[in-house]
Amino acid sequence: MTHILGIDHVSVLVKNADRSRDFYQAVLGLKVLDRPNLGFPGYWLDLGSRQSIHLMELPNPCEGVVRPEHGGRDAHFALRVESIVSVKIALTQKGIVFSESKSGRKALFIKDLDNNAFELFELSI
Repeated sequence: MTHILGIDHVSVLVKNADRSRDFYQAVLGLKVLDRPNLGFPGYWLDLGSRQSIHLMELPNPCEGVVRPEHGGRDAHFALRVESIVSVKIALTQKGIVFSESKSGRKALFIKDLDNNAFELFELSI
Protein backbone atom coordinates (compact mmCIF):
# COMPACT_ATOMS: atom_id res chain seq x y z
CA MET A 1 0.00 0.00 0.00
CA THR A 2 1.17 3.53 -0.73
CA HIS A 3 2.29 5.62 2.22
CA ILE A 4 0.74 9.08 1.86
CA LEU A 5 3.13 11.86 2.89
CA GLY A 6 0.63 14.72 2.81
CA ILE A 7 -1.10 17.05 0.39
CA ASP A 8 1.07 18.50 -2.38
CA HIS A 9 -1.35 21.01 -3.90
CA VAL A 10 -4.95 22.03 -4.34
CA SER A 11 -6.11 23.12 -7.81
CA VAL A 12 -8.64 25.93 -8.13
CA LEU A 13 -10.39 26.85 -11.40
CA VAL A 14 -10.54 30.61 -12.02
CA LYS A 15 -11.81 32.94 -14.76
CA ASN A 16 -8.84 35.32 -14.62
CA ALA A 17 -5.52 33.98 -13.31
CA ASP A 18 -3.91 37.40 -12.78
CA ARG A 19 -6.90 38.75 -10.85
CA SER A 20 -7.10 35.57 -8.73
CA ARG A 21 -3.35 35.64 -8.04
CA ASP A 22 -3.75 39.19 -6.73
CA PHE A 23 -6.70 38.12 -4.55
CA TYR A 24 -4.88 35.16 -2.97
CA GLN A 25 -1.74 37.24 -2.43
CA ALA A 26 -3.73 40.05 -0.79
CA VAL A 27 -5.82 37.75 1.42
CA LEU A 28 -3.27 35.06 2.31
CA GLY A 29 0.07 36.72 1.54
CA LEU A 30 1.18 33.87 -0.74
CA LYS A 31 4.24 34.07 -2.98
CA VAL A 32 4.25 32.90 -6.60
CA LEU A 33 6.27 29.76 -7.38
CA ASP A 34 7.86 28.85 -10.70
CA ARG A 35 5.38 27.10 -12.99
CA PRO A 36 6.08 25.29 -16.25
CA ASN A 37 4.22 26.33 -19.41
CA LEU A 38 1.17 24.09 -19.25
CA GLY A 39 -0.57 25.59 -22.27
CA PHE A 40 -3.08 27.64 -20.25
CA PRO A 41 -2.73 30.61 -17.87
CA GLY A 42 -2.26 30.01 -14.18
CA TYR A 43 -0.09 30.37 -11.11
CA TRP A 44 1.31 28.17 -8.39
CA LEU A 45 1.18 29.83 -4.97
CA ASP A 46 3.40 28.73 -2.09
CA LEU A 47 1.71 27.56 1.14
CA GLY A 48 5.03 26.54 2.71
CA SER A 49 6.05 23.01 3.72
CA ARG A 50 6.24 22.10 0.00
CA GLN A 51 2.49 22.61 -0.45
CA SER A 52 0.79 24.94 -2.91
CA ILE A 53 -2.40 26.22 -4.49
CA HIS A 54 -2.57 25.88 -8.27
CA LEU A 55 -4.72 28.56 -9.91
CA MET A 56 -5.87 27.34 -13.32
CA GLU A 57 -7.58 29.65 -15.81
CA LEU A 58 -9.84 27.12 -17.47
CA PRO A 59 -13.57 26.78 -18.16
CA ASN A 60 -15.35 25.89 -14.93
CA PRO A 61 -17.71 22.90 -15.29
CA CYS A 62 -19.60 24.11 -12.19
CA GLU A 63 -20.28 27.62 -13.50
CA GLY A 64 -23.93 28.50 -13.09
CA VAL A 65 -24.46 25.87 -10.40
CA VAL A 66 -26.21 27.26 -7.32
CA ARG A 67 -23.70 27.05 -4.46
CA PRO A 68 -24.45 27.19 -0.72
CA GLU A 69 -23.98 30.63 0.79
CA HIS A 70 -21.84 29.26 3.65
CA GLY A 71 -18.55 27.81 2.37
CA GLY A 72 -18.56 25.08 5.02
CA ARG A 73 -21.42 23.40 3.20
CA ASP A 74 -19.71 23.48 -0.19
CA ALA A 75 -16.61 21.95 -1.77
CA HIS A 76 -13.64 23.72 -0.19
CA PHE A 77 -10.06 23.35 0.96
CA ALA A 78 -8.90 24.23 4.46
CA LEU A 79 -5.72 25.92 5.68
CA ARG A 80 -4.46 25.94 9.26
CA VAL A 81 -3.64 29.30 10.83
CA GLU A 82 -1.96 30.22 14.10
CA SER A 83 -4.68 32.54 15.38
CA ILE A 84 -8.22 32.87 14.05
CA VAL A 85 -8.58 36.16 15.97
CA SER A 86 -5.61 37.65 14.08
CA VAL A 87 -7.04 36.40 10.79
CA LYS A 88 -10.44 37.97 11.52
CA ILE A 89 -8.81 41.32 12.29
CA ALA A 90 -6.69 41.24 9.12
CA LEU A 91 -9.62 40.23 6.89
CA THR A 92 -11.88 42.88 8.39
CA GLN A 93 -9.22 45.55 7.84
CA LYS A 94 -8.95 44.47 4.18
CA GLY A 95 -12.73 44.48 3.72
CA ILE A 96 -12.81 40.74 2.99
CA VAL A 97 -16.19 39.13 3.69
CA PHE A 98 -16.16 35.86 5.63
CA SER A 99 -18.55 33.67 7.58
CA GLU A 100 -17.75 31.89 10.81
CA SER A 101 -17.95 28.14 11.23
CA LYS A 102 -21.42 26.88 12.15
CA SER A 103 -19.80 24.10 14.22
CA GLY A 104 -18.41 26.39 16.91
CA ARG A 105 -14.82 25.60 15.89
CA LYS A 106 -12.31 28.44 15.56
CA ALA A 107 -12.77 28.60 11.80
CA LEU A 108 -14.06 30.87 9.08
CA PHE A 109 -14.90 30.57 5.41
CA ILE A 110 -14.10 32.86 2.52
CA LYS A 111 -15.13 32.75 -1.14
CA ASP A 112 -12.71 33.90 -3.79
CA LEU A 113 -13.57 36.00 -6.85
CA ASP A 114 -14.88 32.88 -8.66
CA ASN A 115 -17.07 31.66 -5.78
CA ASN A 116 -14.54 28.98 -4.71
CA ALA A 117 -14.78 28.46 -0.95
CA PHE A 118 -11.86 27.94 1.39
CA GLU A 119 -11.58 27.60 5.15
CA LEU A 120 -9.08 29.07 7.58
CA PHE A 121 -9.03 27.38 10.97
CA GLU A 122 -7.09 27.43 14.21
CA LEU A 123 -5.94 23.98 15.17
CA SER A 124 -6.87 23.21 18.77
CA ILE A 125 -4.13 21.36 20.56
